[in-house]
Amino acid sequence: MHILYVILFLTIAWKESGAALKCGYDSCHAVNQSKINVHIVPHSHDDVGWLRTMDEYYYNEVQQILSSVIEALVEDSNRRFIQVETAFFYKWWSFQTQHLKSIVKQLVEEGRLEIVNGAWSMNDEATVHYQSIVDQFTLGLRFVQDNLGSCARPRTSWQIDTFGHSREYASLVSQFGMDAIFFARLDYRDKAKRLKDKAMEMLWTGSASLGSDSNVFTSVLYHNYSPPPKFCFDILCQDEAIVNDTDSFEYNWETRARGFQKFNPKINGKEVNLFYSTPSCYSKAVHDYVQEKKLKLHVKTDDFLPYATGPNVVWTGYFTSRPNCKKLERLSNNMLQVSKQLGALAGKPYESNAPLSHAMGVMQHHNAITGTGLDYVAKDYQRLLANGIEKATLEAASSFSSILGLSKNLNLTSCPQLNVSVCSVTTQDNSNKEFTVIVYNPLARNTSHYVHIPVRGNSYEVVGPTGNISKNLNQFHNFVALPGEVVESHMTTPVDYFTEVPGSVYATLIFKADNLPALGYKVYKLRSWILSEEQQREPPQVRQLVDQIGFEDRYVNFDLSTGRLKSITLFGSTLEFTQQFLCYKSGATSNSYIFTPAGEPEELRLVENKVLINDGNLIREVHQTFRAYGITQIIRIYKDKDFIEFDWVVGSQDVGSGGREFVIRYTPNLLQPHEDFYTDANGREMMQRKKNNRETYNYTDEQPQSGNYYPVNTRIVVKNDTHEFAVMTDRSQGGTSLNPGQIELMVEIARQIPDGLDEHEFDKPVKIRGAHYVTHGVSAKGNGGRTMAVVQRDIVQRKLLQPWLFFTTDDIPVREQSFLNKELPPNVHLLTLESWDSEKNALLIRLEHILEKEEDPDLSKKVTVDMTDVFKPFVIHTMKEHTLAANVPLEESDRLNWSQLKPEDASSPLSKSQRLKRAETDLKITLAPMQIRTFVVTVEPRV
Repeated sequence: MHILYVILFLTIAWKESGAALKCGYDSCHAVNQSKINVHIVPHSHDDVGWLRTMDEYYYNEVQQILSSVIEALVEDSNRRFIQVETAFFYKWWSFQTQHLKSIVKQLVEEGRLEIVNGAWSMNDEATVHYQSIVDQFTLGLRFVQDNLGSCARPRTSWQIDTFGHSREYASLVSQFGMDAIFFARLDYRDKAKRLKDKAMEMLWTGSASLGSDSNVFTSVLYHNYSPPPKFCFDILCQDEAIVNDTDSFEYNWETRARGFQKFNPKINGKEVNLFYSTPSCYSKAVHDYVQEKKLKLHVKTDDFLPYATGPNVVWTGYFTSRPNCKKLERLSNNMLQVSKQLGALAGKPYESNAPLSHAMGVMQHHNAITGTGLDYVAKDYQRLLANGIEKATLEAASSFSSILGLSKNLNLTSCPQLNVSVCSVTTQDNSNKEFTVIVYNPLARNTSHYVHIPVRGNSYEVVGPTGNISKNLNQFHNFVALPGEVVESHMTTPVDYFTEVPGSVYATLIFKADNLPALGYKVYKLRSWILSEEQQREPPQVRQLVDQIGFEDRYVNFDLSTGRLKSITLFGSTLEFTQQFLCYKSGATSNSYIFTPAGEPEELRLVENKVLINDGNLIREVHQTFRAYGITQIIRIYKDKDFIEFDWVVGSQDVGSGGREFVIRYTPNLLQPHEDFYTDANGREMMQRKKNNRETYNYTDEQPQSGNYYPVNTRIVVKNDTHEFAVMTDRSQGGTSLNPGQIELMVEIARQIPDGLDEHEFDKPVKIRGAHYVTHGVSAKGNGGRTMAVVQRDIVQRKLLQPWLFFTTDDIPVREQSFLNKELPPNVHLLTLESWDSEKNALLIRLEHILEKEEDPDLSKKVTVDMTDVFKPFVIHTMKEHTLAANVPLEESDRLNWSQLKPEDASSPLSKSQRLKRAETDLKITLAPMQIRTFVVTVEPRV
């Protein structure tokens, strides 16, 4: 939406300070305690893409809005305006003169122009990952701080158009140091009850692990993001338009605009004091009144998902809409973290990764990552991300060249289309073709990774860091286990999926990059060979299904009469289990936002099972084809992994009128399963869910399927008293448990109607390729000495930040290197490593405790990391702690305190006072469960 809106808040008076205008709370207008005070909040609402692209919105509307607002603020010192979307402000700012910039900065310093949120975009809260939320806030708030100064630091989050609200977002907002969240959209039943109970404002507990500091004041707007009913304003009403051109015969500025400012109504006979204000000033007014009167606000401990606007209008379709875009966003985040890390290690400036950082900031927008924009707008988002990945790859090449001490930059290529077997470097049709793969591990601990590379030919040698060579790809070596599988990818399907994609090939070389060093890389050289007839090994065998496929303690069993899975075994523990592909026929109101199925789903029957036997003895595969809609699947069992991989393809052709929603249903035979199930909140803490139930209002089940769908960002879990069964996803999807112990995930929404989801790629209906990673075991310790929570979080991290593959034909020494002297503890994650201020030799580092309280008897305890000698390329001298978005030094963060909240134990690492006791030269950092600590560190390169 691109309209200048005005919102009204009513408050009891808070005490007048009498101070001169200053920024922050000191800039708030004084109130009259004998009157009802109404805060009028003019605000921006500028989508960075929706029905038009971001650039179209900017040049057609937004630049004029910002310019006219600044003019109006200058004209009258009583006026106020809040600016939300930093992506647009950044663009507008770049076109302004220094004189106008100084005027804008003065408006900020006087509190007349207030930045709220401050992030690059108003991000979605259901389908985004917390790392990307943190990054886009860091990006936006860094720009705000650098250009507008400390007075521009936002104190409130303004989330008025997102389609539901997550508890994890509330937790992040509190860690950003903000005092309040304002939003508009919540379930219609919840809103009705809150209006009745006068509970539209509350304290929202953002975390079960982070204590009282995770609470944040939350206010629900009365009438969506519009003025109250019957309060006519701007283009929403039929009144005479305001004309401020003094040369026009229709000039009416004095009578229309000035008349509005003189408006002086009464409510129940009591005079009303209307004044321009901001969400921050309103929050401070409520806080002061509550504290003075010793009142207690309602406390919210769950979330505001899913969102419904009526009995048959449940907004759960966008959890899955445009799944290819959702996957591209995850891929882009993977690359962004890699490039930022390499840039920091090579001493690159902060701005090096701006194209991809900006594109990712835009992609978090609530019409971008959700898939709710028009198709050509979605393609513009994809263009931005693709361009960002290309530029980030060039930056990574420059960083690697610097790190390796090369005289010229490497010619490195990334291949983001590996999922459709496209990579120009590896698939050129030349005999004796050689190329090099750099496998970079962005995790701060060692890992192993199966590298999948599309190739031509049927025989390759792989040379790893120890120099061992294998021309027979069935062998193992101490530097790398070489199963050497040259396997067909999805070529058992009746649909020639890959041949529809220009540049695709038929074979995939899989080898294991074992023991990849923490925050480091290994280099592999690959060369195709033309072997004599006696040298050639037999191709992989395809044969009929057998009862058991896999390895000694990791395998799957099939029902030979139906061809369906009947059990899986991991860690030597067997669980009866079935998997089904189903599709719902879309109901009349289903669209990219809303899921309204027209009845029960139809099961798609299996028509073919083929078993591919690989002599390398590290992987077993079962290829499956299902009836209609181009659905195929590879079930992949790894000899040494703690999950079974389900690599699926879902097509969109022939979906019929109205469309279809495709789901995959997993049904483990857990003994006496719990009715509850669990989904992650933005990839962080787990949320307990229960069918047909809401904590804060009476639920009605007009939509028994869609009303029980929740966003699944990384995993969904079902349990009984002793065991857990979990499915990890490779992107955000909608998920539910409609029966105890059962998991259902929506993987695709297909339409043949013009609502933006009639998607095509390469002039054909789009196909979706994705993966689920299934694991199960004893909840308590027993799975290799780990709880299932630890197993699941480990899988999620390895899939979110997979080793990144760089390809080149340049001559690079075969080698390996870690940039760490020691791995971080298993419960500590290096969330951020990026350049910050090259002139001061400063980097930005975030350390994260990845477990919640009570997820593991040992690893869920607080942990201390000594950062003295962690990094090889540099020595850390000081670590100055900041709030989560790195824009406010911790000692300058001063949130509103609510007396009804119990203060944190002063000795806890969660306590601000305890954290401030640490000297900047003290490099021992203690983390409590789920805690993220953010530091600007000064470093000195090692000689």
